Amino acid sequence: MTVAEATTTALADQQLALLFQYTVEAYKTFEKLAENLPNPMTAHVFKQFAVDERENRDLVEMKIAAAGRGRVRVTLAADMIFDNILEGELSYREAAEFMIARERTMQRKLREIITTANAADRNLLIYLETVKRAHTVELERELDLIKADSDWWKREDAEWRIVHGAPPA
Repeated sequence: MTVAEATTTALADQQLALLFQYTVEAYKTFEKLAENLPNPMTAHVFKQFAVDERENRDLVEMKIAAAGRGRVRVTLAADMIFDNILEGELSYREAAEFMIARERTMQRKLREIITTANAADRNLLIYLETVKRAHTVELERELDLIKADSDWWKREDAEWRIVHGAPPA
């Protein structure tokens, strides 16, 4: 056995459960934001994020089945910050900053797992990690738009504002 072979491992049940739990929570949050935000551009971003997370969940489920493991148990306890986002108790800026931090955290965890993953798991992990990176970039764009207009996520005239800017006061 070579050194490279000795340092690679199959995904542990705990890692698979973490990935599955994250995708379920992220899907629910992104789907609710897509349904509730009046800004059509932002709603579209979150709708696509929800599609991404649903696809990620399906891939993780396939990996669990391929590994011959039983169903992964998911904790149904709600994350209070997600509740605050969905109930509007955080400002749009705080919500965007939280989601950026959460996506970056998951991206880092995936990057750490990739370093010791075996070849059979690496493609899945790379795919999931790059989805997190893409979400971070789009959320950073949303945050920049919020910084310019604190009500950005409320703007039903989002396309017009992107093209023409804010109307003169």
